[in-house]
Amino acid sequence: MNIAREIKIASMEINTILEQLLSKVEQLGDVAVGHESHDGQQQDYESIHPLSLNPSFFKGERPTGVLFGDERVDAYTWQMVFKEILRRSNDDPETHVALMNLRGKISGQKRHILANNSNTMRTPHKIDNNLFIETHYDTETLLRILTKRVLDAAGYDYSHISVAIRGERFSG
Repeated sequence: MNIAREIKIASMEINTILEQLLSKVEQLGDVAVGHESHDGQQQDYESIHPLSLNPSFFKGERPTGVLFGDERVDAYTWQMVFKEILRRSNDDPETHVALMNLRGKISGQKRHILANNSNTMRTPHKIDNNLFIETHYDTETLLRILTKRVLDAAGYDYSHISVAIRGERFSG
């Protein structure tokens, strides 16, 4: 066998090995930054943030879930996040009584935010029998109403609740 041919074959083998290594490095890099799982499936990166953050932080972000301590519930819209948190808080007997007592006492510019019926609401959500909440708000306002106007007023501790959001977001 001539040396030139052996060098050409060795060179091709080295190039093949280098391409495989580079491909593997790229895959590992994608996994490290959250773009691809270990099984090769594309995934969106998500970051977890406490609900207690300023609601403006979440403006323009897309939720992927709500975490209640270690328990996760998938939620792909802010309406789903809002409703799941209200459902959970209403399941607490003390908070339920507080929410019932707050009906008609928390108002927006034109209508009650929390009421015993949905008659005057634009986009009502039924939390429980005779307990409705207005949901026709943008993300920031919706979360501000949820945390500052409703849960704080009801005395509900939401420090254990976090929201998973899609995409990279680094606090600096």
